[in-house]
Amino acid sequence: MYFLMTNDMENFSIPLNRPDDSIAKEVYEVGLPRLLDLYARHDIKSTFYFTGMFAEQSPESVELVKEDGHEIGCHGYDHSPERAFDMLSYEKQVNELKKAKNVIEAVSGSIESFRAPMLRINEATVRALEETVFKSDLRQNSRF
Repeated sequence: MYFLMTNDMENFSIPLNRPDDSIAKEVYEVGLPRLLDLYARHDIKSTFYFTGMFAEQSPESVELVKEDGHEIGCHGYDHSPERAFDMLSYEKQVNELKKAKNVIEAVSGSIESFRAPMLRINEATVRALEETVFKSDLRQNSRF
């Protein structure tokens, strides 16, 4: 059976409804080892979409995922609702994508996959992704 398995790596706390800097450490120490072990036991390869902010806070998480042979993708720089791509102009999206890509690629090497934070995009997002040399965008409920 073939299916697409993905993971969003961000420091946004759903219970707190805000960013929480302690999440990156907990994910690295507890969540990732458990998840990567589960994937390894079932021979599953996945794409992990990191925010640039998470990659800055926990570059060792990016390294751990890469060492296990999973794809590294971009989930924007910041997952806060006020920075959602559907609220940003083309220029601001390009800046956010470049910033995130530079941070993530410094640890992972070249990346080409993207998933918008909160799956929110607007009519400028595809052009911004093309401008920043992303080749895929995984999202649901696309407006295009």
